[in-house]
Amino acid sequence: MKRTVIAILLAALLLAMCAACGGNDASDVTVLPPVGEGETVVTLLVTMPDGAQTSREVRTDKETLGEALREAGLIACDNQGFVSAVEGVTADYSVDQSYWAFYIGGEYATHGVDDEVIADGNVYTFEYAKG
Repeated sequence: MKRTVIAILLAALLLAMCAACGGNDASDVTVLPPVGEGETVVTLLVTMPDGAQTSREVRTDKETLGEALREAGLIACDNQGFVSAVEGVTADYSVDQSYWAFYIGGEYATHGVDDEVIADGNVYTFEYAKG
């Protein structure tokens, strides 16, 4: 019970901070249907080139995030293993310096999707960016 109350208070604080700094609030995120099958459930947040944000649950029994997202048809990778497309939208650094920034729990990732071992409840974010 105490953990639930703390989690609710932290979520409310986070939303208030985002609203205060001009960030998008939860109502600006489009919730998409869940994909996949399996015991492990993670959340995938995506910010598209136009700033639109989506969220969806991904269910899987795969070990790594890369495996799970490719199996669900949510990402594609280039020959070097970098994520080149998310939700069907391609980023190509060689063309216009665009890329998919990858975050784990809100922190910029220091490794790729194929090295990220999935844990139930994790939140992963891809944000379309230009370098």
